[in-house]
Amino acid sequence: MRRPSDSEAKPAPEGRWLTIEEASRLLGVGQSTLRRWSDAGKIPVYRTAGGHRRFREADLLGLLRGDTRPRRRMSRKVLTDLSFAAYQSETLNRVASRPWYMAYGPEHRAELRVLGRQLVELAFRVLSRHEDRAQLVAAGRAIGSRYGELSAEAKLSTVDAVEAFLAFREPVLLAIERFAEDEQIPARRVFRLLTDVSHFLDEVLLATVAAHITAGSSTSGGKSASTRDGSTVTSSASRG
Repeated sequence: MRRPSDSEAKPAPEGRWLTIEEASRLLGVGQSTLRRWSDAGKIPVYRTAGGHRRFREADLLGLLRGDTRPRRRMSRKVLTDLSFAAYQSETLNRVASRPWYMAYGPEHRAELRVLGRQLVELAFRVLSRHEDRAQLVAAGRAIGSRYGELSAEAKLSTVDAVEAFLAFREPVLLAIERFAEDEQIPARRVFRLLTDVSHFLDEVLLATVAAHITAGSSTSGGKSASTRDGSTVTSSASRG
């Protein structure tokens, strides 16, 4: 039998220590959730010399009883941070090789980053009952219109412009889902939050499409525009 190293044996006197697999099974949550909790300092974690996480069983049982786990307020800052973390770690890696992403020039991407941050903040302001929703939607649609213009400048098809928008709105929805999972928010409230933000982002998407079509028609001179599959469609202006 292998003798445990000093680093592995050290926590033993304080009680039973569990691997991340054992801990996640005890709590009934995924390992990724448990990693986020420990990284955020919401639950004590010990790391072995090899970098493996170990959790004290007593801490986990306290977590289950609800007597040690602090809850965070659903603030815009928390949600915004979660959204950008998902964007940097997941979305960007997935879309970086997409033709439509590479079609955006450096100046397009710089402006899109600024607009993206503004849109994320607006999306989470929609969740507040103390703000004028009509004004937030108007501001969101203005950003959507600029999205459409930038996509037209980059020569994206309408379908690609929509795909780009959908890819970059995913982290916003993921932020709500992950916060809700971490804080065990009731399903009914989660559904309402996701519905409110989705309706807002749908308005932004409609403005994006409208502006893209308008900008595409003006740059094509009322003649023809390329679709995603390389075929062409004739505008109504050229048909008379």
